[in-house]
Amino acid sequence: MNTGSAASLARGFLGATGRRLAVLLLVGMPACSGLLDVKNPNNVNESDLNNPASAASQANGALSSLARAWGIVQTPYAVATDELTWIGSRDAWQTLDQGTISEPTNEFVDAAFPFVGEARWYADATIKRLAGFAARGVLPDTTDLTRVYLYGALAYIMVGDMFNNFPIGSDKTNIAPPLGPANMGQVFDTAIAYATRGIALAQATGDQDNELALTAARAVAKYQKALWALFPHPAIAGPPPAAPLINDAGPTGATADANAALALAATLGVPDWKYRFAYSVNTVTTDIGFEVNQRLEMRIGAVYVYPDCTVSGCTTGGKTVVVDSIRLKDPITNAPDPDFTAVLAEFLGNTNHGPLTMLSAREMHLIVAEAALAAGNNPGFTTAINNLRALNSLTPYSGTPVPLAMLQYERQANLFLQGRRLLDLHRFGVRADLWAAGSEAALRPGVLFPITITELLANPYCVANPTSCE
Repeated sequence: MNTGSAASLARGFLGATGRRLAVLLLVGMPACSGLLDVKNPNNVNESDLNNPASAASQANGALSSLARAWGIVQTPYAVATDELTWIGSRDAWQTLDQGTISEPTNEFVDAAFPFVGEARWYADATIKRLAGFAARGVLPDTTDLTRVYLYGALAYIMVGDMFNNFPIGSDKTNIAPPLGPANMGQVFDTAIAYATRGIALAQATGDQDNELALTAARAVAKYQKALWALFPHPAIAGPPPAAPLINDAGPTGATADANAALALAATLGVPDWKYRFAYSVNTVTTDIGFEVNQRLEMRIGAVYVYPDCTVSGCTTGGKTVVVDSIRLKDPITNAPDPDFTAVLAEFLGNTNHGPLTMLSAREMHLIVAEAALAAGNNPGFTTAINNLRALNSLTPYSGTPVPLAMLQYERQANLFLQGRRLLDLHRFGVRADLWAAGSEAALRPGVLFPITITELLANPYCVANPTSCE
């Protein structure tokens, strides 16, 4: 597996996690005469990473790797849903658009796979190293370890949300077998453990910004694990789950963490808090922005915007989308959804550097609302949904449409391009507009991306026993 070079961690990006943004700023580097110049001052020996003074740079490298992976894997994921529609020239996008998701040779899923693996490995390796510094009492700033726990939690959530199998145990020189589809819930356990350790550090140092992000990450990890458990693994042909709602409402469940995160956001004065990656020409770019806004390989899906695009390839409708072409309307006001409109304007207006959200207070409200609905607590559902709607001063919800339809709409509108749409389509029995009738996406609820061909050919366990890597 391509886990990335540990030495490149020290060439990372200076990251500052604020209350609203995870901002990536390039570390100042002197110029060099060539990429292969042995005197390149940016080259750092791996042994230098054992110097505690490099802790901040290592944490920044983990952030950079995570942000890059998120900006790459979102593209095939969104095309496999109804969020993006293929309109370009590369047939592998069409394959995803029409609902073939688990094909290991798809070139774009295969291109994303190593970056996701790198982000996971970077986080694990950096956590191990910085935790070692802390144990010896030589870590210069505890915040660096706190935020790396956050990056690790988010990396593992990304793996669990996107893939049906993954070689988690692999390292640079140590090959490990994949977890297997039935064991992929373990990645959420790791995310929960990392977030819990990070929360303890943040609380000990009064770091409420990172405590908020870590608490939200733990809520999402718990919620997504429960969502993952709704489906058979591996995915098989059959109906959607009979009980599709998540109610992890115990004292240590997702709902408790979501409420705790919302309380922290209120304390910090950021009720509409979002944890986002801000990309720039000098740091990390996004593949999803490049493909949609620059290469024009795909456009925003016709479920969300006009003009119509009724077949994959969009031969029957226009390919150009503008900000005032919103089809997704609020079911109460019948006006374009305000949060989706703002996100779309930002995304379309920043070419390949638009920010991408990974956590938000909006998702916390949705977790709370769903738990109430699953428990038959309609007043609690209404309160949580109206707390969400109040972020945009929208007309309060009072029972119409029915609660389940309202939940589906609010998730669709408020979690756009955040890696949540595919399992929502699957569990609610909604077919993406361009999935072929006989496609695996239409027939096998819960199907996700596979281990791709690059890993299948490189991992000795996969070569010796191909079925273990399916």
